[in-house]
Amino acid sequence: MTRRRIFLSIHAKRALLAVTAGCTFSLGSWGQVQVKNGGFEFSSGLPEASGQLDLVNDWANGGSETAMPDYYHEQGINGGDLPQTPLAKVDAFSGRAIVGLVAYTDEANPRHEYLTGSFSQPLTEGKRYKMSFAITSGRVHDWVPAGIGVSGLGVVLTTSPPAQQGHEPLTKSPQFRIHETLYDRYWRDIAFVFTASDEFTHFTFGLFESGEVRLRREEGDERTMAYYFLDEFAIEEVEAEFMSEEQPDRGTPGTPVPEGAFIPSAFTPDGDMLNDQWTWALPRGVVGSLVVFDRWGGVVWESEVSADVSEVWDGLGRNGQPCAPGVYGWRLTTDIPVAEQSEWKGWVNVIR
Repeated sequence: MTRRRIFLSIHAKRALLAVTAGCTFSLGSWGQVQVKNGGFEFSSGLPEASGQLDLVNDWANGGSETAMPDYYHEQGINGGDLPQTPLAKVDAFSGRAIVGLVAYTDEANPRHEYLTGSFSQPLTEGKRYKMSFAITSGRVHDWVPAGIGVSGLGVVLTTSPPAQQGHEPLTKSPQFRIHETLYDRYWRDIAFVFTASDEFTHFTFGLFESGEVRLRREEGDERTMAYYFLDEFAIEEVEAEFMSEEQPDRGTPGTPVPEGAFIPSAFTPDGDMLNDQWTWALPRGVVGSLVVFDRWGGVVWESEVSADVSEVWDGLGRNGQPCAPGVYGWRLTTDIPVAEQSEWKGWVNVIR
């Protein structure tokens, strides 16, 4: 389960990160790779209408001349204002600015928008990284088309910016994909770990062409648009490595778990009542065995799982003591093959 938070007042949290025309600097450590302007706080001006992502330093759309995401700021006006945006009411996850995009429209020819960011330096091939961001659907207004969720949102890492044509979907394979049909009125923390297979310089978020898209309609059948707000993109190197034959390397993050399943890649069992348990969703009718093990292949937790079994992992080992922070492997074995496969392996990051 990803973390959910309600932010009512966050001005003091990043008071130093004001909008600075034509200037970008970083508060991170020198020499460490970062997402440039990950919180969208630096821009060449304040938004006065929808579709003004081009004002934000170091960010771009998917390369299209027409599909442009939106930029929102607490000091913006008209279509660029926070918290009352044209589609929903939403506060920033952190700081004073966020962006929003149309991921999908339920039309004969669906419309897609993409968000492209860049790293402060190329990633090192072979190194492991953890990437994170915050996402929400907001509290949508009654009179707008937004209000559905979609499955398959993902992140693509590339060595150059993409080139979208109009509102057409980008035909790329995400290194990370959210299998859940995501719709949430509050902010969620999303995090995933991957090994860089190239010297990536850019990443793009959106819904990539990948077969059937599952829809979630919590706001009514008349809603036709999946719209998401995004904030606080970040990246850091991950030192943990698995050192056993049980190493759960799925090649690249995003290798599909069973269709309809959602197995989060991180949780924070720190006792703050937010994202303290690792939980999942399996398709109806699928029963399996889920095992979590440490870097040496030792089993730290295991359980029978199904769509009806609600037992979760709270980050404790078999001895009842809290497991150390780091990356742990998991293996899911199902009782019947799903899409001609009965075993899946992956990782979960324990963050304290």
